[in-house]
Amino acid sequence: MGSKTLAVIAVVLVIVVAVFVLDTTSLLNPILERLSLREPEATSNAVLRVDGYADEANTPEDFYTIAYSVLNTGNTTAQNVTLVAVVDGETQETELIPSLSVSDSANYSLVLPLTSDELHIVSLQASCTDSVDAYLFSFGADVPRAFSDDAELVKLFVTPREPSLVALKDEVLKDALLKVKDWIALRNWVGNNIKYEHDDAVHGVRDYWQFGKETVALKTGDCEDFSILLCSLLRAAGYSPDDVYVVIGKNPKGYHAWVKINLGSLGWYNLEPQENGWATGAIDLLTLSDYQALYQFNDQQFHQIG
Repeated sequence: MGSKTLAVIAVVLVIVVAVFVLDTTSLLNPILERLSLREPEATSNAVLRVDGYADEANTPEDFYTIAYSVLNTGNTTAQNVTLVAVVDGETQETELIPSLSVSDSANYSLVLPLTSDELHIVSLQASCTDSVDAYLFSFGADVPRAFSDDAELVKLFVTPREPSLVALKDEVLKDALLKVKDWIALRNWVGNNIKYEHDDAVHGVRDYWQFGKETVALKTGDCEDFSILLCSLLRAAGYSPDDVYVVIGKNPKGYHAWVKINLGSLGWYNLEPQENGWATGAIDLLTLSDYQALYQFNDQQFHQIG
């Protein structure tokens, strides 16, 4: 093979990598806008944001209080908003809000009898014509720190609204160079800043799932800890619950966890969070190709696959 042919192949490979890694759409947008003969059409949408917490400070004895709210962060009024509060699998309240103006919120509280000092799981969901949002949290006892096929427990580990993770996401993306795609910038941070350690060395037990903020604080974790952290950061960056998951799988040597992400026109992609962006492509494929996916989940969804 001649030197000219090798040079052509090298140029093609560079272009392919650039298209895959760089956000070429954002680079071309300013040029396309200058060439456009008409102003881009602005879209008007209501965007709901639901939140909640256990208000222990304002709770009567033998009761617990759930404070929850929905906020419209969009640019038009939200019409016919439905807000549902579910506690331990049972619907406790359904609020119907005829309209919710831009930047306005509707706030509610729910007081229920405290039957025992056990784990309680609260699921909140708000919906209108333009938007749907959900939030899940727990209180009353520690979350079990190992895998469970209880979907509500597993979903608690992905925490895109954890303030420290939101701040970390903002910092990473602010410092990302050359318009690197968000998912690669966040992957780089996780792969470069978290060190692999077995649970028995850190926690003294065979299996101990960490929340993302714990993994950042410890700067160590094992496969599910890397995956939970990266999935939380990607969800915080705006990837929908339909487009990014933690995956639990198995091969003949044992279990493993990784992240699955929808890259739009490129389709679904499995990535190994313990590696940085240089693993994109061949290394991810070689590392994960012999695993069979069994479960996939994020903060809003849980699916059994195998």
